[in-house]
Amino acid sequence: MLAAPSGVRSNDQLSMSASRYLDRIAITLSTICIVHCLAMPVLVAALPVLAITLGTDGHFHALMLWLVVPTSALGFSFGYKVHGNAVIVAAGTAAVLVLAVVALWGHDHWNSTVEVAVNVLASLLLASAHWRNFREVRRRHLHT
Repeated sequence: MLAAPSGVRSNDQLSMSASRYLDRIAITLSTICIVHCLAMPVLVAALPVLAITLGTDGHFHALMLWLVVPTSALGFSFGYKVHGNAVIVAAGTAAVLVLAVVALWGHDHWNSTVEVAVNVLASLLLASAHWRNFREVRRRHLHT
């Protein structure tokens, strides 16, 4: 098999680079969500003006979905092309689906404690899946 000319990146190399970048963004977004879920009740209780200024939790979760869904979909797609591990993609997909259910349905049907707990657990699962995706892509890159 012929190697790509010097300075030219193969599709696998592009997929690995894109996956690593997107996984880092997704891990950061999951961390932001966790901090929000844990800190927002305290901030809202302590500073009612902040709640009026920033809007409701529903707005934040909807915004996060707009960022998390495409970032995760691309990150896991590029990662899967490199490592082929469907378990990582399934874990990430499950986490995104749970976050979507909480954002779109949980506000109206669960008390805030359950909502925060489910959000934090799903965010941890998503961050973990992205971390595993990142590590697998990196491992494949180092062994090729």
